[in-house]
Amino acid sequence: MLIRPYTAADRQACVDAFKSNMPKFFMPHELSDFENWLTDVEEQKIQAPDEQYFVVEQDNEVIGCGGFSIYPDKQRATMTWGLVHNHLHKKGIGKALILHRITAIRKAFPSVTINLDTTQHSFSFFEKLGFVTIRITNNSYGEGMHRYDMELRPANPA
Repeated sequence: MLIRPYTAADRQACVDAFKSNMPKFFMPHELSDFENWLTDVEEQKIQAPDEQYFVVEQDNEVIGCGGFSIYPDKQRATMTWGLVHNHLHKKGIGKALILHRITAIRKAFPSVTINLDTTQHSFSFFEKLGFVTIRITNNSYGEGMHRYDMELRPANPA
């Protein structure tokens, strides 16, 4: 498994991975948001360390993606569009990707609080990694798809 920076050539594989997670983990209407976001990533050429987006490769095939953005105040970060192809869930790939992202954030900005939002279907995955639920909004993403806002505080706050 290889985790590397996203390129425009990875777009279709990322979209395919996203589609494989619909409708359980992402609502169909979110697909256009994801595609528009990828376009923004490609056009803005996001730069480290404040924003990064990665892909996960296995056997020379892109099977997942995810990134982060640091807020301008440099006190908070947010995880952006993290996902692994549905048929590869529960194989440690998502965990490797999120730990890679956390490490990249902590290396550049050790004292930030890391935020993410997810659903009732995957919040427990993030809890196992130390994220704490700070708010639940029922039906936020669509009927029956509840939003869990979570955060991971720095181990040794500044």
